[in-house]
Amino acid sequence: MPQQDTNDFLAAFAIGTALGVGATLLLRPRPKSARERLMRELKPTRGARGARRAAPPMPADAVRVRRTAEVEEAEVLAEEVISVGRELLDEFREEVQRILADARDQLRGATEGMDDDLDAEADDLDGVR
Repeated sequence: MPQQDTNDFLAAFAIGTALGVGATLLLRPRPKSARERLMRELKPTRGARGARRAAPPMPADAVRVRRTAEVEEAEVLAEEVISVGRELLDEFREEVQRILADARDQLRGATEGMDDDLDAEADDLDGVR
């Protein structure tokens, strides 16, 4: 009977774990796009909340202009980051193409010697017959 209890406990544990993992995966928030993550990371940081409250109030137009400038600055920075990423990707592709070309050349060199050896062996076999 203790063996049956242990088996029941392990089965219940496994089922509970599977249900918990499934619920966790279903209730996760939607993954953010790469642009949203980048914009969130590039958002300018500000001082402590208390420091913002102590600052004198700004007119609504000034706030709007400032936020617009910050957004434009973040977009320019995001475009620069994307541009740098594309350049790195292009360099990586060129490097991979160079490595593949070198590997092809080495394989061609190795197979050229093999062709000569195979021809010699075929001639030897023709002479045996």
